[in-house]
Amino acid sequence: MPGILFGLAVLSSLVVIWTTVLPMIDGAAWPRHAGHLPLILTHVTGGVSMVVLGAIALFIGWTRRLFRWHRWFGRAYLVLGSMAAILVFALGAVAPHDPKSLYIATDTLAFTWLAVAAMGWRAARNGRFASHREWMIRSYVLSWTFVGCRLATMIDFYPWLGSEGLTAAVWVNWIVPLVVCEIALRWRDGSSRLAR
Repeated sequence: MPGILFGLAVLSSLVVIWTTVLPMIDGAAWPRHAGHLPLILTHVTGGVSMVVLGAIALFIGWTRRLFRWHRWFGRAYLVLGSMAAILVFALGAVAPHDPKSLYIATDTLAFTWLAVAAMGWRAARNGRFASHREWMIRSYVLSWTFVGCRLATMIDFYPWLGSEGLTAAVWVNWIVPLVVCEIALRWRDGSSRLAR
């Protein structure tokens, strides 16, 4: 099951890279972002790096293959992911796009990613590797939810809500995966003693 979910995360990320990131790289989407283009390009670079480096670090940690590189991919993931998350706050402040309520949802996601990633880094620094593993799984789930939030801008999940449907979709697309992740991580903790 983890392998299937990991594969689906990678495939959905490729869809977003094709539909959203490539138009930013080739300049097709630049006119819409003229007032904040340097910020958005830096954010896109950090976001793509976050998804790619996080997947590599998670795969290395999971399989233990090429483990000597795990720390380097993990550090790059944290640095570039932090850059992308911090720029979410800046973009929310300067971007003129509607609905404005969207920025509350994305800012909350960015803050949560930073907090969870910091907890994962702290656990590794203190040699608490089981805790580190769980925090970094949560962190990557949140990284992937940025992809889900981008999908929300392409698909009208809640047409009856009008323009606020986008904000609702962003909230759902990051909170539900985090809750599912938490249930999966804690499932055995609540099992009966006989099942152990």
